[in-house]
Amino acid sequence: MTGLFLDTLHGQAARERPIWLMRQAGRYLAEYRAVRASEPDFISFCLNPEKAVEVTLQPIDRFGFDAAIIFSDILMVPWALDRNVHFVTGEGPKLDSMVRGDEITESLMDGMSDRLSPVAEAITRCRAALQDDKALIGFAGAPWTIITYLLEGGSSRDFATARRWLWENDKRFDRLLETVGRATADFLTLQAEAGADALMLFDSWASAVPAHLRRKVVIDPVNSIIGMLRDRGVKQPVIGFPKGIGEGLVAYCNETDLQGVGIDHGVDLRWAAETLPSHITLQGNLDPLSLIAGGDAMACAIDDILDAMAGRPHIFNLGHGITPETPVSHVHDLLARVRGEDS
Repeated sequence: MTGLFLDTLHGQAARERPIWLMRQAGRYLAEYRAVRASEPDFISFCLNPEKAVEVTLQPIDRFGFDAAIIFSDILMVPWALDRNVHFVTGEGPKLDSMVRGDEITESLMDGMSDRLSPVAEAITRCRAALQDDKALIGFAGAPWTIITYLLEGGSSRDFATARRWLWENDKRFDRLLETVGRATADFLTLQAEAGADALMLFDSWASAVPAHLRRKVVIDPVNSIIGMLRDRGVKQPVIGFPKGIGEGLVAYCNETDLQGVGIDHGVDLRWAAETLPSHITLQGNLDPLSLIAGGDAMACAIDDILDAMAGRPHIFNLGHGITPETPVSHVHDLLARVRGEDS
């Protein structure tokens, strides 16, 4: 398996940049909304292999991105661990919050792969449907981000409950971190064995971790997961995305065994290009809201990113997920600019 995306992720810098967008299969597409309306709830949608494949391929068919990312959700692991994950309109995800931290039993861990087998089926079908030069990305939430949902019972403004656990429940927190890390490795292994060409760890709430605890809570779990994957024979490259950690990217890149790192739009990409180790492929980091604005402002921002990343392996992407309000025509404009087709 080869192609521009995987070649770049393996460290080959090229004049032509591979491009895909986080949440590229999503509500900004009318065809996605039509399929979504056919399912009663979001979890059922994620667990329907036929429909998951359909929406995964929609942005590839429409735009020709260099990589597809399987349609799923970072909360599929908590769902498989029987935390009653559901989505409330206007409020976002909700789940049964943990009180003691020992609610995840060995029997739940042992049954997780069976419950998540529809995701594996979707990956196998999707890989078979994609052209050989298009990569398929599997993904999971990083342990800290998953723990915030487990302890808060949903999204949070300041993650007070999860952060208190960092300070007050060392042993219980450590056990929970280890358990969620193992579950994450199991889910990524399932996806790799089903046919995913690359894997991604989304640490969406890494910014909430106190700086002096980043190694324990953000960095060490990444290495533990990668170690488990490699011990199981999983060779696929792994991309990390520790959103919002700023200067913490230096330690994150230097002290993990990742092949790629996603850069959010709050980071100066020229600083990143000059500071972060050259063996790491960087991914990012256009502000998703620039896609709503479009026009000359977006074009200038794209050109600045391309210039900043000249000479090193770089995957063009957003600094976070594409928003539902994004005009489809602006995505076409983005692709043409990145690929040098609009001049």
